Amino acid sequence: MPAIRTAHVALWVAYAVLVAVHVGSLLTDAELLQRITQPMFAPLLIAVVLTAVPRRTRTSVLMVLGLLFAWAGDTLAGLASQSGQLIAVLSFLAALVCYSAALAPLWNRSRDPLRIALAIPYGGVVIGLFVACADGAGPMLPAVAAYAVALATMAFLSAGGNGMTWTGGTLFLLSSSMLAMDWFLPGASIAYSGVWVMMTYTVGHALLIAGMVRTLPARRWTSRAPAAALVIVEN
Repeated sequence: MPAIRTAHVALWVAYAVLVAVHVGSLLTDAELLQRITQPMFAPLLIAVVLTAVPRRTRTSVLMVLGLLFAWAGDTLAGLASQSGQLIAVLSFLAALVCYSAALAPLWNRSRDPLRIALAIPYGGVVIGLFVACADGAGPMLPAVAAYAVALATMAFLSAGGNGMTWTGGTLFLLSSSMLAMDWFLPGASIAYSGVWVMMTYTVGHALLIAGMVRTLPARRWTSRAPAAALVIVEN
């Protein structure tokens, strides 16, 4: 196995271990460990992308930009203040816009009717959740509305990529929905909601990135050596 592919696989393993450690910290209420591990998700996924793409493309640039915004959101999501929550929402909103821009060409090339039909209810889920959380959002309502639209758009477009992007987009939608209920709908009670939010978010994010990487035409470990040519010399 080429060294770059070994590094790529090792990064995925490191990501899985990090997720397990973070979930364990949630179950044991280890707040310091939670704050240390959560901002490390996006940098590992950025390294995953960079070890896979052989050259800079529109899709890879949008993935990295989306992950940088997600890193900002992960870093600020733990803040209890409303201003911290607002910046986190805006950061994830920017990430969703980047992912949607990366997914749009894939959706245009492979419009699977079944996936599209199954993706249509996403809009209904987001609208219903937004209506339920509107009162609790307060001054953050415009940002939450924009985020809801971006979330539904990304989830819908993810259905047009492949099975991994579709599953990742759906889990991302589920994670954000549960997080919105935690933040803006205090009456809603989901057992271990923090654990479920992070499990669906980390797995969904990973599948979304892995699915977009899979759509790229080449990998860094793909041999690009020219094929040997048979030359016959006549005397």
